[in-house]
Amino acid sequence: MRNIDGGFPATGDQAALDSREQDVRKGKLALALTVVGGFVALIAGYNVLVDFTPGSLAVTLIALAVAVGGGVLTKHLMRNVRFRVYKPNAGLVGAAKLTGLLVAFFGLAALLGSIGAPGPLRIVLIAGGVGTIAYVRSLHDQRWVLFELDAVGVRVERTVVPWREVTRLTTDPVGPGMTRLGAIGVNAEPLYVAVQDSELDPRLLTEAIGRFAPQGIRLTRAQDFLGNPAS
Repeated sequence: MRNIDGGFPATGDQAALDSREQDVRKGKLALALTVVGGFVALIAGYNVLVDFTPGSLAVTLIALAVAVGGGVLTKHLMRNVRFRVYKPNAGLVGAAKLTGLLVAFFGLAALLGSIGAPGPLRIVLIAGGVGTIAYVRSLHDQRWVLFELDAVGVRVERTVVPWREVTRLTTDPVGPGMTRLGAIGVNAEPLYVAVQDSELDPRLLTEAIGRFAPQGIRLTRAQDFLGNPAS
């Protein structure tokens, strides 16, 4: 068991890890398409603000379409790599952060254009904007993911348990619109986290367990485990 901030590297079934690596490479290619589209959109959008031309506007719109399409494709491909349950409104908060960053970027770009800032400073602004967006997105995922399954193991909030240390997964209703997900370890205390039913798709959870978990690991109710630990 380890915290996502450090510790030993969790290892899982080699075949599952190899398959995961192939899917990750596909996801990275789609993500690269998203990043390139976003980068071009920032550059062209900057030119629209500084020196508007129909061409720069067309390039901006095309690049935005490529970035959005790449993002949708990345999300689709990453479903084969991991299953995640987020905190409520994680998507809205992430969109708000992105919107705020873009508003700040274009506001600063307009300011630099109005004062005739030199080219190198504009390049630094664009590179800094891309890097900041990537960092904020990564940090957002770390802090807003509650539960995750992949070929390596189970993540419950900020703790990762490799599959070799997991005996079973549990799910239980704990209140109106809430479900508690858990991972029962071999030599450790069980880990639990409550998630909103609106954020949890039971069908996708079952499919993810079948795809990622080693044979023998089942999804049960926690009461069943507590009442009959030998089963």
